Amino acid sequence: MKKIFLSIIVILLFNFSFSQDKLLTFEKNDYSINYPDTWKLDTSGQMDSEFILFSALTSNDEFRENINLVIQDLGEQKMTMPEFVKLSESQIKAYTSNGKVIESKGDNFSHSIVFSGFVANNDLKFKQLYFLKNNKIYVITFTALENSYDSYLKTGNEILNSFKLK
Repeated sequence: MKKIFLSIIVILLFNFSFSQDKLLTFEKNDYSINYPDTWKLDTSGQMDSEFILFSALTSNDEFRENINLVIQDLGEQKMTMPEFVKLSESQIKAYTSNGKVIESKGDNFSHSIVFSGFVANNDLKFKQLYFLKNNKIYVITFTALENSYDSYLKTGNEILNSFKLK
């Protein structure tokens, strides 16, 4: 009985803390994504992104964890998801110092890659999701400092998993 009571308390506390975050939705013609109202949305198009979501700054933060979306129109070029993944993995190793792919899994229409590397004077860790639809590749990326990646991963995954193609 004591275990059941404790379980109920834990569930109530979890639901109470989760319900404190207000979720906002960013929607375009071909996709939508939800994010906590504590994150800042930037739609300026910097770095050829559709959007960038920035985490709130903490008191001793010099880096803002973020999630961004880049859409690559394949145009006349015919590329399969496995071909795109192979190209991406080679670019990860080429363009990041000490870049290494930690996990790579998927199918012909979606793929997930976790990798790390030294970029812009920071040891970073990334989780990218690739989606292939209508001859476009949607690349959505969660980026965090390697040493704080795990503390932001739950929120990062919730945002990434809310991404929907229409």
